Amino acid sequence: MSFSLKDRVALVTGSGRGIGAAVARRLAEAGATVYLADIAPKRTEEIASEIRARGCDARELVLDVASETNWKAAISEVEKHSRHLDILVNNAGIVVAKSVEETTIEEWQLMMRVNLEGAFIGVKTALPLMKESAKLTPFGGSIINMSSVSGIVGTANLSGYTASKGGLRFFSKSAAIEFARAGYRIRVNTVHPGLVEGATANLLFESSVASGLCRDTDEARAYWTARYPVNRMARQLDIGNGVLYLAADESNYVTGTELIIDGGLSAQ
Repeated sequence: MSFSLKDRVALVTGSGRGIGAAVARRLAEAGATVYLADIAPKRTEEIASEIRARGCDARELVLDVASETNWKAAISEVEKHSRHLDILVNNAGIVVAKSVEETTIEEWQLMMRVNLEGAFIGVKTALPLMKESAKLTPFGGSIINMSSVSGIVGTANLSGYTASKGGLRFFSKSAAIEFARAGYRIRVNTVHPGLVEGATANLLFESSVASGLCRDTDEARAYWTARYPVNRMARQLDIGNGVLYLAADESNYVTGTELIIDGGLSAQ
């Protein structure tokens, strides 16, 4: 089954690299006009240029998700140029891999501000435009918040990260119920990746070495991968495919739930 996002407009935060870039590519390939929003403009320029070279429509926005002012400017830009917004993917996030004792209050607050508060500000700011846009399509709009398998199960040395991702999970459920009952025609769901190839996984491996859990990053990779029944990490494309499903009309009856893409980790 192929999902079409023709004539839809999407905004993806943290899309200058990693999962965010993979999501932006996948939505653009399906026909959406995709706004790549990131705090680092050079990264989004490169990804957007790559997407356009493939004949798809991509545009860049500079966005610090922790700033309400930035969010208002970004949504105004989308409204000015595209006049509607159908899909919002709150993907931007940070991780600090430390024990409770080693995590500073500043690090804890930063994760909450970016991972949780950033998504809240984004949903709140985008909502007026998305409510109007939802009237123009068969099944309305879709908000997809990128949580983590660490928002489902606890993980040692990731207490602040798990707290922020668990909070995002339940914020999304509450918003989904609220929007459905209000008749906004906007679905809200979360995606929960497990271990994914890329910078975040590498940070986890490095922190495992620094804490003395593993001797080197190769051992750390083997240690963490072995926890997954499929015995491998996810590709970034695997997460992009999941987001595409939740963005498309084929998932029109799915709201307030979690799409867990974790190779069976949380099933154990």
